[in-house]
Amino acid sequence: MDDRLGSMSEQSSREEKIRVALIQSETREEFDSRRLATMASLLDGTRGADLVLLPELWRVGYSDFGAYVTKAETIDGETVSLVREKARDLKAFVLGGTIVEEEDGKLYNTAILVDRRGELLTAYRKIHLLDYRSRERTLLCPGDAVKVVPTEFGVLGLAICYDLRFPELFRTLAERGAQIVLVPSAWPARRLEAWDALSRARAVENQGYLLACDGAGNGLLGRSRVVDPWGVIVASLGERPGVLHAELDLGALRRYREEFSAWRER
Repeated sequence: MDDRLGSMSEQSSREEKIRVALIQSETREEFDSRRLATMASLLDGTRGADLVLLPELWRVGYSDFGAYVTKAETIDGETVSLVREKARDLKAFVLGGTIVEEEDGKLYNTAILVDRRGELLTAYRKIHLLDYRSRERTLLCPGDAVKVVPTEFGVLGLAICYDLRFPELFRTLAERGAQIVLVPSAWPARRLEAWDALSRARAVENQGYLLACDGAGNGLLGRSRVVDPWGVIVASLGERPGVLHAELDLGALRRYREEFSAWRER
């Protein structure tokens, strides 16, 4: 059956295919302003992509819990401003990773999605916060809204890292129309098997593409990946920083959902 998706992919028109780029950046010990400049340079290397993803808390560093308060931003802060500027320049949709968002004295782990014009489409606040060997649940507030966004090339769903362990969220995204789920992450290197199993399962269960963008170095796994609806990893990186390029075939996905009737048999 895997061959069927491949053959359908070859028959799809160019208009039904989109180019994606996942930036697997390294959170280095460097001046904060330098992190912005580094990411701007990496974004320049994705020119030609329709959709670009950045990892979770790439500017703060997920495990730098002491910096959550001092580096918290609003939605119109420096990080989101950079993402919007680069989206306009690249003429691409950009999922700008996540920021520690501050609003009314509360902190959230928030993913931001902007369109080709640099307009903010939506912000998703991470619903599931990690407590195991983490201070995330202590420092941050959970979100309470599931986010799906129609675009010119398909419906995008948003999740963040630890959310991967909760299949109910992904089923809700799929039921609301998501064809591609974007997952910025700071997944730890010691949890390789879980990363592999969960990213593939979420794609298979919901008959859609899953794009998981992790950070590299400082205890992070890397291994950013694009998983197709059969659970096949169609593109991936190793442990080092890099940029992953891939192509998604929405025409093949549409026909697959029509022909393979798992959804109708639930």
